[in-house]
Amino acid sequence: MAIDARAVCFTRADTAEMLDVGWEEPQPDQIVVRMKVSGISAGTEGSIFRGIRTHNGTFPLITGYQGAGVIEWAGEDAGDLREGQRVAVTSVAGELVEPDLQIVWGTHCDRVVANPSGVHPMPEGVADEEASLCTLWGTGRHGVNVARVDADDTVLVIGLGLVGLAHAQCAIAEGAEVVGLDLAEDRAQVLRELGAEAFTSEEEVRAWVDERDLPGFSVATQATQSGDVTDVALQFAARMGRVVWQGWYPGRVCFDFNAAHGREVVMHFPCSTGGTQPQTLQMIAQGGFNAEALITHSFPAEECQAAYDLAVFRPMECLGVVLEWSQ
Repeated sequence: MAIDARAVCFTRADTAEMLDVGWEEPQPDQIVVRMKVSGISAGTEGSIFRGIRTHNGTFPLITGYQGAGVIEWAGEDAGDLREGQRVAVTSVAGELVEPDLQIVWGTHCDRVVANPSGVHPMPEGVADEEASLCTLWGTGRHGVNVARVDADDTVLVIGLGLVGLAHAQCAIAEGAEVVGLDLAEDRAQVLRELGAEAFTSEEEVRAWVDERDLPGFSVATQATQSGDVTDVALQFAARMGRVVWQGWYPGRVCFDFNAAHGREVVMHFPCSTGGTQPQTLQMIAQGGFNAEALITHSFPAEECQAAYDLAVFRPMECLGVVLEWSQ
């Protein structure tokens, strides 16, 4: 049973195209998922799209590491997974029959072959769009877990993109007092509507800290993916505080050693999600994570070039961007 499909492919830098592809016949311990929605990662995928990040694979390639769909075939050794079950998909496992493309996670495809470990059953009450960005939600969740954020913490989140806002929501869910910092007022307003304070300048954050006579934040999270503002977290971290490097930063990143040394900060580098996608899906289902508020644009998958142009080159005009797959 060869699997015919359509996939979004990066054929060269800054170029996304829809191509016909064919997956090899799935194995008895695998499943086939018909995708409904897949989510774009403007950071990791965007750096691949631009040709900056090449260690995961080179052009031409199929990317994507998050999406949602329905199982249309389950092998006899696929465990408890069953046909008709709604799932979130975070990686594929099949090999292409044609054409010769690298698979860089591969979820931007209308049908995928996956191992059970790469899919997560969706709880009742979670919409496909909400689940389609579960890896980005999980990235923010993992940062909170790694830093052991709890109700005794004050948390500063610098950079209120998708990962920063996910990190902030998960810290709020743990009972922490959260403050956000972003130059864009509309992003700061999103966090306010989610139940935390947010500012657009360092001076406003400093005034907030001084009014409360705090020594700084016990957790300062850098979620900008910009190496130009790495010292902001150190400026606001309390002595013995934790600094979380949330996300991926291209090239060499420098920081003020004396500030880190003098405050004796502990740095955390939460790489990937730590397998937290099921945790965030449960949070959505239970009302502890508002995914809908973080999704601003939806494109038919056939308009993938326009979707990536928006997400990668005009990120201040959007938050979550998803691709819808026609059935």
